[in-house]
Amino acid sequence: MGSSPYEEYFPCAEELTQLEKNGPALDETYRELMCHYYICLDLHPSHVNVIKLKSWVEYLFPMVDGLVEDL
Repeated sequence: MGSSPYEEYFPCAEELTQLEKNGPALDETYRELMCHYYICLDLHPSHVNVIKLKSWVEYLFPMVDGLVEDL
């Protein structure tokens, strides 16, 4: 996986197959997260198909934005 706190990394087919066999719960979570990633891409289009980290966080955790501003 990526070595930075936030580094885009998409595993290859072999890694996904291993994940499915060795960690079915993690595989299910990964696949659901990727579905939401592509939904977020559709909701926040960009000319370079890159989601800004803030847009991604706001999509996944809509309540976080308001809570962070209140601190």
